[in-house]
Amino acid sequence: MQLPKICATIGSAAYCFVQCRNKTVKVSAYRRPARASPTGQTQKAHIGIKRLAAEYVKPGDVLVKQRKPIAQNPGVTRNRHFKLYPGENVGVSSKTTTLFATAHGRVKYTHDVVRNIRLVNVLPEPREELLREDLWRYRTEHVAGIQDNCALVWRRVKAVYYVNQSQYP
Repeated sequence: MQLPKICATIGSAAYCFVQCRNKTVKVSAYRRPARASPTGQTQKAHIGIKRLAAEYVKPGDVLVKQRKPIAQNPGVTRNRHFKLYPGENVGVSSKTTTLFATAHGRVKYTHDVVRNIRLVNVLPEPREELLREDLWRYRTEHVAGIQDNCALVWRRVKAVYYVNQSQYP
């Protein structure tokens, strides 16, 4: 068997190049799927609380990312899959039950002792510096129901003063 030779004359010297084909490996059989990480393990779901108490949020910001439908928590002793429920100014995405803010303001968590659930609320407030004496507004408090939660949230909202207050009663 004779190999094809390509000869070229460069200057006064003649160079011969031998063309040879090496073995190749079929790459497609060894390729990992696109969703796999470099180590070959699956990516972890980034679920959990995304915004802490007293943190300022805008409408559409994700507060809690959770999976599976929101249901009651019967006999739960650990907070491993403990679901958080929407309170005031918080919406729920239909597919993943992710909680998101529907108003500008700061986050406040409350605990409903009757149903044994945790609620996520947004206190509608303008964005300004968070002072140490205002931190008491955002601590986790216990409520007796949804109506009690609504009343508590609106009691904790900062008073908004009008720029041009009315002079007439």
